[in-house]
Amino acid sequence: MKILNLLSLLINLLFYFLLIIGILIFGGILLYLLGFQFGEVTINNKTNPDYGIYYLLIICTVIYYSSYMYSIFLFKKNIDSFKKSIIFTKNVIQNFNIIGFIYLIGYLISFISKSIIPLNDKEMKLKIGIGYEKESLIELFDFPLNGLIIGLFFITLSKVFQIAKDQKQENIELKQENELTI
Repeated sequence: MKILNLLSLLINLLFYFLLIIGILIFGGILLYLLGFQFGEVTINNKTNPDYGIYYLLIICTVIYYSSYMYSIFLFKKNIDSFKKSIIFTKNVIQNFNIIGFIYLIGYLISFISKSIIPLNDKEMKLKIGIGYEKESLIELFDFPLNGLIIGLFFITLSKVFQIAKDQKQENIELKQENELTI
């Protein structure tokens, strides 16, 4: 149980840290989009580029970030139910399945967008990342195991829990039949 408590603590810290960071970053972006100026304002005589792609990328990133936050929230709920020894329930199985689909859809969208959307335009300088030089918002959450393997793992885990739940139910029924025959 010590490991489960440690995992619960780490998931809670991760969830609340990402929630605070997300609120601050996306709140700042929202203020900027509403016209609030941060720092000095310089006047440029060049024509303003079309900011439609920026707005689309920001909206997609907010949706992407929110879905990952929701998956962490569902995982947090599952860990809390494990701590209460509530393991093979419909909610736990459904949460694992939803988490898996969130990661798979995120991976597919990231893969498709990197293949289709050319973000190598020299006028678009959009760098967001931690510790690396990332050129676009699409690569913000990319790392090798990002969606495919983790998504398939959680979907498989939900199937394993479903099989275990069915087996547990079958064992309860067999035990009741044995008691009746005795």
